[in-house]
Amino acid sequence: MELQGRLEEIKAKGLGLAAISYDPPAILADFAQRRGITFPLLSDPDSRIIKAYGILNTTISPTTAYGGVIVYGVPFPGTLLLNRKGLVTARHFEDAYQERATVSNIFLSMGGSGGLSAVRHVSDHIEITTSVSDDTISAGTVFSLVLDIRPLKRVHLYAPGVTGYKPVALRLDPVSGLKLRWWP
Repeated sequence: MELQGRLEEIKAKGLGLAAISYDPPAILADFAQRRGITFPLLSDPDSRIIKAYGILNTTISPTTAYGGVIVYGVPFPGTLLLNRKGLVTARHFEDAYQERATVSNIFLSMGGSGGLSAVRHVSDHIEITTSVSDDTISAGTVFSLVLDIRPLKRVHLYAPGVTGYKPVALRLDPVSGLKLRWWP
């Protein structure tokens, strides 16, 4: 599990870690023991906290069952960042339970710089440094491709509609199996 494997790094950044589920404490304790999880797994059997934070997975009806077990009450997959007062400072949620943001991707969204495997490209007019949030990904991994784009000295950028200058565009072609999203 990525979170357990990155726990020391998370703590080194001054962050804590806990997970919440609608599962009862006995199931969470068994899961933690089998997976070697040392951070708190919080039980919210009535999904009161899940509902209070607005993360109840509304795509699941109250009668949906898997393996004969009703699964209503499960939260959307994601991460809430809370300050010491319990106020939400950032949200990272996905629509499908199969998708998860990586720890590195969340660190980048918190203002972390760059990423892994940075490569610098320079032309006559522009410098672009590319990197990725993670070296290894799998299906459902939400990761980032980071582009740090800087015009070189004496190169100016103008708003759309200005005429008489050379237009510059960034285009990412679709790749099978990847869902592209822009992140400011």
